[in-house]
Amino acid sequence: MMRKDREFEAQKEALMKEVRNVLQEVESLYDTGVEAGTEEAKALKVKAQEQLSKVKAQFADFESAAADKAREAADRVREGAHYTAEKARGAARHTDELIQDKPYYAMGFAALAGLVVGVLLNRR
Repeated sequence: MMRKDREFEAQKEALMKEVRNVLQEVESLYDTGVEAGTEEAKALKVKAQEQLSKVKAQFADFESAAADKAREAADRVREGAHYTAEKARGAARHTDELIQDKPYYAMGFAALAGLVVGVLLNRR
């Protein structure tokens, strides 16, 4: 789990570094295009396009990893909800069995709970 988080963060950092590099290349292309001749501008444009393609590929990988993490998180939530629901059903079945087996205990507890609530409400 932690290893995946570290890999995800490393991919994110690498992607952000590549985006920064592409932006720097674009700025350099603009500056050079304004100052120098077209041959240098063409070479810088090709280099910027190569880096842009590389960043796009890394972004696709990053997006895929993010989608996988989201799916994994959703699966864990679903499993947790299913486990909790099963535990609640088991507790409800057990309570129902106890009430059916010993209905007078259930009535006694209900009366005791009512008495406690009544005393607490009357104290105010």
